[in-house]
Amino acid sequence: MTLLNGVLLVLLLARVICETVLRKLNASYTQNNTKIAKQCGKFMDTRTLQRTIAYTLAKNQFALLHLYYEALLITCILFSGLIPWLLSQHNLLLSSTFKQSCTLFLWVTGFGLCFLPLDYFYQFSLEKSFGFNRSTKQLWISDQVKSIVINACIHIPIFALLFYCIQTFPHTWWILGTLGSFVLQITFMWLYPKLILPLFNKLTPLEDGSLKTKLDALAQKAGFKAAAIQVLDSSKRSLHANAYCSSLGRMQRIVLYDTLLKDFTDEEIEAILAHEIGHYKCKHILKMIAFSTFSTLVGLKACDTLLQNNWFNSQLGIPTATTSLPLLTLLCICAPLFTYWFHPINNYFSRRYEYEADMFAKKQSPTCALHLMQALKKLHKKNLSNLSPHPWFSAFHYSHPTLFEREQHLFR
Repeated sequence: MTLLNGVLLVLLLARVICETVLRKLNASYTQNNTKIAKQCGKFMDTRTLQRTIAYTLAKNQFALLHLYYEALLITCILFSGLIPWLLSQHNLLLSSTFKQSCTLFLWVTGFGLCFLPLDYFYQFSLEKSFGFNRSTKQLWISDQVKSIVINACIHIPIFALLFYCIQTFPHTWWILGTLGSFVLQITFMWLYPKLILPLFNKLTPLEDGSLKTKLDALAQKAGFKAAAIQVLDSSKRSLHANAYCSSLGRMQRIVLYDTLLKDFTDEEIEAILAHEIGHYKCKHILKMIAFSTFSTLVGLKACDTLLQNNWFNSQLGIPTATTSLPLLTLLCICAPLFTYWFHPINNYFSRRYEYEADMFAKKQSPTCALHLMQALKKLHKKNLSNLSPHPWFSAFHYSHPTLFEREQHLFR
């Protein structure tokens, strides 16, 4: 066993053990929390609460299955010698940047395809058993094919440009890569609603009426100049409900899930939208992009440090490698072993942003806070969201505060 494999194996085992403990704690805490029935008794009946607990436990078990399956795949990749063998078979170390980028995409895509059976099970067994799935097998297959094609069109040129920068600017490529990442995030925010989202969902303008009048007035009052208020046909895949605002320069959109319109009052939808506009007004999107850019900078600098000597490639049994392909391939597959430990930090800031957006919504009208809580309770009931996650599990996995944490903060 090489030192590299040893380090990765330790990280893998640590993640598996930590996640298993968290999942077990969460399952026990959810089942045995006797106070939760009293807290949610006014908006959720006993039967729905039991379904919520059952849904949480089912997702918990599925997550553990996914975790162990992923760990097994990564272990096989680490100790099978697959990466150096494939490189030696096709002489990829000396091939063009485009060929290397295609190879990297195929390897990462192939790794992702290994999880399709689990994704299929989740969609058509677990989600279906709780009444959420509305997708058909044909639509699911179509979504997978479209995703692969779109990812190929996006990632192959990006990978090729990255390989080119590494070869042409060996000492500054990580700075150029960070700048490129920032530009790509902004570009993607502009392209996604115009080119990518319509390939999967249909967006239609919200019909004229009292709701549209209220939302227009809210957006104008809050300083969000919405170019369009649109309805997303999310119900063809799932019954989960949501809404969001997207903004880039003058291109500001309000998107409502059609499932939201069916079960929520105008005042509740208005309160949800006020919360979403709060993210925009508090510049949370820009802060998240800045944090992502900084994280990219640190990550690419770490990669640059590894590329400055031949240690990494020699650990893989490639003593004369002249490309970063082995490093990038392994990092794309093993990235969760590193990023997992930063989840509590990311979630801490994300929850702060949610509190700030809630307080922004509260200031929009005297009754907005009340309607927001009514809407959140409906969302939790409709989505069978866990009302009592274990605090440690919440720190690692919840980007939003729990329902009762938000209620306490909103009405303190």
